[in-house]
Amino acid sequence: MASTHKKDDGCGCFSWMLATILYNGFFILLTLLPSMRLLAYPDEKTTTCSVELAGFQGLQPALSSEVTSPAFDLIVRVTNGHTFSLRHGCDIVVSYAGVPLAHGRTPSFELGDKDVLALPVRATSAGVGIPGDLFRLMTDERRWGVAQLQVEFGLAWDTFVCDVELDGHPRVSECYSRSYVRRTDGTADK
Repeated sequence: MASTHKKDDGCGCFSWMLATILYNGFFILLTLLPSMRLLAYPDEKTTTCSVELAGFQGLQPALSSEVTSPAFDLIVRVTNGHTFSLRHGCDIVVSYAGVPLAHGRTPSFELGDKDVLALPVRATSAGVGIPGDLFRLMTDERRWGVAQLQVEFGLAWDTFVCDVELDGHPRVSECYSRSYVRRTDGTADK
């Protein structure tokens, strides 16, 4: 009597070949697609930003009798190399030694090709004062002349970070994009 079972003459080679072709095709497609940065900046002109610390208040320890919430007056400058529109503004976080001290928001704006815009921002805290250990660190670093606030905000496709000197003198600090790797000499690489 003849067998009713079908014989599998192959070893599943067709399935393996198809899976390999699909996998390699998907990998090649991903490597050939333009990056999000190229889609955001098709002409390779980038947006640059800077922050100026115009003033601050409330940098007292949390247990002080005159405690007020930290507040920072900032001027955010945006220089556009291309055209995009931002209708809702952007959130700003002011930190010290990785601890968020205040939050703010820029007014909404629209920026055209090669436009420059200065936006005033008031970043405040709903909390009370600065934790004691952080206040001592800040006091020591201000005395040594190395105290820096970190201002972070998102703009279009990038997140920008600025290291702002906390020495009481207004000065402009250039921002760097989080999509770039920051080197130890202060410059950035892609």
